[in-house]
Amino acid sequence: MDRQKPKRLDLQGIRGLAILLVLGFHFFPEFCPNGYLGVDQSVRTVFVFTKRLSFRFFVLSGFLMCMLLKRAENQSTCYLITLFYSKRFKRILPLYLLIIFISMICLYIFFPSTSIETNQESAIHALLFVSNRPKTTQEDYFQLLAIAMDIFTHTWSLSVEIQFYFLVPFIFLFAIKVPERFQLGYYGTIGFISFVYYDTLPPTLAFNSVYARIWQFLIGSWQTIKSGNLLLVLGMVVYLLSVSKPQFQYQVLANEEEEEELECQQHMIEEESNSASSIFSQHAVFVLLAFLISVTAYPHKLPDLAIRFDLAGRIPPLKPVITIGTGLLMLFSEDNIILSNRVLTYIGDISYSLYLIHWPIYAYWKLTCDGDTFLLISALVGSVILAIITYEAYEKWYLKLSSTNVGLVVTTLFFMNVVLIKRYEISDYINNVGPSFDNITRHMTLKDAENFNYRWTVNDVKNLFAPTCVYENPKTPLGWCRHTGLSKSGKYKLAIIGNSWAANHGKMFYQECSSKAKSIMQGSAFACEPLYATGQTDICKANLTDFQDRVKKEKPDYAFIITRFKSIGDRWPKGVKSFKNDKVYQTMKEQMLKFLPNIKYKLYILNSIPQVDSRYILKIVGLLKNNTNLVNIDVSEYFIEGSHYSVFQKKLVRHDGYEMARSRHAQLMKDCKGKCEMIDYLPEFYNNATKTFRYFDERGFSYWTMPSHLSPHGIEHIRHLWTDICRKL
Repeated sequence: MDRQKPKRLDLQGIRGLAILLVLGFHFFPEFCPNGYLGVDQSVRTVFVFTKRLSFRFFVLSGFLMCMLLKRAENQSTCYLITLFYSKRFKRILPLYLLIIFISMICLYIFFPSTSIETNQESAIHALLFVSNRPKTTQEDYFQLLAIAMDIFTHTWSLSVEIQFYFLVPFIFLFAIKVPERFQLGYYGTIGFISFVYYDTLPPTLAFNSVYARIWQFLIGSWQTIKSGNLLLVLGMVVYLLSVSKPQFQYQVLANEEEEEELECQQHMIEEESNSASSIFSQHAVFVLLAFLISVTAYPHKLPDLAIRFDLAGRIPPLKPVITIGTGLLMLFSEDNIILSNRVLTYIGDISYSLYLIHWPIYAYWKLTCDGDTFLLISALVGSVILAIITYEAYEKWYLKLSSTNVGLVVTTLFFMNVVLIKRYEISDYINNVGPSFDNITRHMTLKDAENFNYRWTVNDVKNLFAPTCVYENPKTPLGWCRHTGLSKSGKYKLAIIGNSWAANHGKMFYQECSSKAKSIMQGSAFACEPLYATGQTDICKANLTDFQDRVKKEKPDYAFIITRFKSIGDRWPKGVKSFKNDKVYQTMKEQMLKFLPNIKYKLYILNSIPQVDSRYILKIVGLLKNNTNLVNIDVSEYFIEGSHYSVFQKKLVRHDGYEMARSRHAQLMKDCKGKCEMIDYLPEFYNNATKTFRYFDERGFSYWTMPSHLSPHGIEHIRHLWTDICRKL
């Protein structure tokens, strides 16, 4: 049996440096704004909310892949592929699946309910290693509202890596048929094709495409050309270069990382001579370290032009040099006193655990405690402690298991994750509950109300989908769709437009009006009102034109504007005292007058009602359990601290802006000259006896969800209005 040689400690040191830079960038971006450059330096990567990332984490992945495959190159094809997959999946999957499982438990228990739906979808993507896809409109919408955050964002890099695993054995199998003197050229050709493909794709597609990132795993001692996209090639070619370089013997370190690295490094060492490293190599390591640390730890954000490379002619040096420097560091850094020290190598040992653990903890801080520096530091320290515990108690344990036992662990964790992620769908199926209806019965209790209020918020976006509507973009309930399954006796062309409230009403509108319709067009813009560009943003201005064009092309008999007011509730500008000089109103009027010639009979407009402070919807039932007077809930805000309920300063119902919006709507009715009709929810939610707005019923069932849509119960509450409207068409 061959004498076993220990792993290279310097590679662990590089990992350690990389994860420290990543943590600095995430937790303290104001002090470490270039920490994302450190991601290229180790075996994993992190995706943060920028497309300006370099991924030196992939360099070591490519390096280790090549070593593992090289070790088994004389074996049969079947054995080589089986060995490769079993060892890589044994290293990655048990911890990965456990962290997803624990993260989902914490999501249900600790995170705001508005985070659940988007993260259930994200967890499925993470579970299937397809997190490297563009964000959906749903995710963007909730993050825009600052009520959700993807706790599985960091699985993006692992998705790229796993997807590449299905390519790399075949790339290598072809490579071993190529004469050794041509292998660098072989990998370089693949990398160049991948780069050209990357450069021709739109940025978002290129950023998420594994094919556009093949060169990251393949290039080695060559340059990274653009945004870290030669890095996979980089690691593999670095290995090919390193096999001809002299190596030292290494000290044994107990319980080191994955077995495949050890075997691959043994093969590398066996092929190399025992000659000492040159003085030049030792000096080069210190120079490279000083340069890489100086750049990545530089306390001021480096400009884009200092990072990127562009085929169009921009060739700033930093990014290519940083990536080349990492490859050279891997060639010359064996036994380096800095990279091989115990502290740094141990940080490298726990880097995988720390990488997976830190982001969900940071996301929770960001959602619930943003701005609290003490809790931010606590989150960082807690991440490190949990990573140490996980590494010592779990990673070391499962890495010693046989492949069969690891397979059982992985299968069990995968099944448990699916059940946990789909818990609500499973519960609905068992209880025959449809998420689109309120399903409230006479005998339900406060406990049922608490559960339903929570579920309606969790399923909010899901409930925006209308099953009868064929969407132009089936991934989102927003945008344009056309309802199907209409009555053959239907006479009218109907159109409903608005912001997300149009989608919020879509299913109910279809149920009430489909018998009268021969076509129903539905359009809901992303947080944009159809009569005025919300916030005067470019996207909302574009949507104004889109609404005009769609209505003009459709020429409906009846059109319905269903929207929750936003900017149309803004106060008059200073010095303005009439609608004649009110730019908001004049824009609304102009837009309405563009609609009317293309509407045959009538335009219905939903009037404005007060909005709700959605943060406290899930506290309504708790207040009722505490025997709080309903009127007090209407007029006073509350917060929960343990089992104690204290009066807060604001109101559950937000009155700001709705009266101004109603005034503008009233003026629209006058200027519409009889072709418009107002739909008013105010009488449905205003309690004449108490003179307050009531956004829940006496049993605690809320009429609103936290994302500020009407809940299924709220839709049922106003359904009768639409029954009358549709009956009279």
